[in-house]
Amino acid sequence: MSTRETQKIIIETAISLFNEHGTKAISTNRIADECALSRGHLHYHFRTKEEIIQTIFQQIDREMDGAWYEDHKNPSMRHAHFMFERQVDLFLRYRFFYWELYALLRKDARLKLLFIDSRKKREKEVQRFFEALVERGLMVAPEPPVTLESLLQISWLVSDHWIYHLELKGKEVNTENIRKGFKLIYQGFEPYLTPKAMAEYQQVLQYRNQPDQGGK
Repeated sequence: MSTRETQKIIIETAISLFNEHGTKAISTNRIADECALSRGHLHYHFRTKEEIIQTIFQQIDREMDGAWYEDHKNPSMRHAHFMFERQVDLFLRYRFFYWELYALLRKDARLKLLFIDSRKKREKEVQRFFEALVERGLMVAPEPPVTLESLLQISWLVSDHWIYHLELKGKEVNTENIRKGFKLIYQGFEPYLTPKAMAEYQQVLQYRNQPDQGGK
């Protein structure tokens, strides 16, 4: 088995174990056992659990780099909905990371730097997308004291804390419940959407709810 294949197995196994049990309960030895690897073999690829988590976040970042930085080129309510659904999928796949976000960042300085760099890129692109909605006539630019920047900050706060909120409420972390968080984010922007945008968004929802779409 190649180095890349072995590392992929380790990372995918770690994601599964972390999602089920949390990072604190899972040691590198447990990951090695689940992968049917010797402990020395695993430590050859990743010296510590922190390195595994850093690599998982770098995988998250690569997924975003692959398609998430040209959203502003498609300013539509259909694409806004697609962006929300894409984020739901990401949160569900890597739910341990977003559940333990601040604890992980406090514990690992390098991970914190990686996260901050990624977040800065993402914040910039999301703002470009909403500015493009304004230019297309789908959104009215908020006027002070409310600003686009403040609306986006609120959306990031909801997004970052939503999985933890579900856990505190005893709610299952699943697609339906994660979508409720993004519905709250949408409600924050709704007062600034134009009638054209509202009509376009209703068309998106109608299409999504058609039986042959499977609710997607």
